[in-house]
Amino acid sequence: MKQGAFITGLFLLFAVVVLADTSEEHQDCPAPISVIGNHVHTSGEMMFSYRFMAMDMQGLQSGTNTVETADVLKDFMMAPTAMDMRVHLFGVMFAPHDKITLMGMTSYQQRHMEMEGAHQHTTGHHDHPVGTHEMSSASISDVKLDSLLTLWKRQNFTFLGNVGVSFPTGSITQQADDGSILPYPMQLGSGSFEARPGVTFFGTHRNWSYGGQLRGVFPLNTNANEYRHGNTLTATTWGARRVNNWISLSARLLFSHKGSVTGNHPDLDINRSPNHRPDFQGFNRLDIAISSNLIVPTGTLIGQRLAIEFMLPVYQNLTGTQLKNRWKLVLGWQYAFRLL
Repeated sequence: MKQGAFITGLFLLFAVVVLADTSEEHQDCPAPISVIGNHVHTSGEMMFSYRFMAMDMQGLQSGTNTVETADVLKDFMMAPTAMDMRVHLFGVMFAPHDKITLMGMTSYQQRHMEMEGAHQHTTGHHDHPVGTHEMSSASISDVKLDSLLTLWKRQNFTFLGNVGVSFPTGSITQQADDGSILPYPMQLGSGSFEARPGVTFFGTHRNWSYGGQLRGVFPLNTNANEYRHGNTLTATTWGARRVNNWISLSARLLFSHKGSVTGNHPDLDINRSPNHRPDFQGFNRLDIAISSNLIVPTGTLIGQRLAIEFMLPVYQNLTGTQLKNRWKLVLGWQYAFRLL
């Protein structure tokens, strides 16, 4: 599998870089706020977190080629033209042991899509210009529980194992105003239990920190609507530098692979739009991101962190005709403290 070889090679390359660092000086310099499950806590520590994510998608693409809306409407009744997502992600971490940190997450999602090609009437002939149509969905998504296990640690290097599971609490029955079922990208959950394994490393050297993470999401069952999301693999690497006791800056690369949906929702007409095609849901994507962190080292707000990350795609290879990503923005807050 070419994608797997690429991910593994990228991950090992950065692991070699970090393992070569033998400095004994440690300076806290956190990973970018979008990287989840990248650090552990000592026994009795707890952390609450909130992230707000906004993502914009616009323009059609198939493979690596741009596709015009008019061409899509030759084969489908409707074509997506734009989509935006707003996600409020809530998380909590607790360490019952120095080598075990438990983490729970869920989110509230808002999705909005604009379509072209839906006729603005229910009777008569179809020999006039097409109209526009909008659809929205909003609710709680799936709940995720993870365990972060410290597999190997030395002065300035830590290697973690990520073991997690996702529970199908998010809706897969979102409907349009006319009562029709919304297509796959507009649903808020997977409908399946999912295994979430991974490995993470991070290291420090004076005012610098480095890290990488390899994670997978593997649906374990076909959901109640007779389909299953494709497997997801992500590999990310980052480097960060502390500017002073309060501020650090970082940059990272993120490679994502997602397989298409298998099966088919019985109420989705595959001729209605590309979004209704289960085989048009996969992709390979490479993103770059820059971020900054504001950490409070002293005073009454000690243990709190504010962060921002902005991400742009540099490569997208989409399976079938899909909307392409334009940008992603993440704002985050974390508060760590000792409970016991």
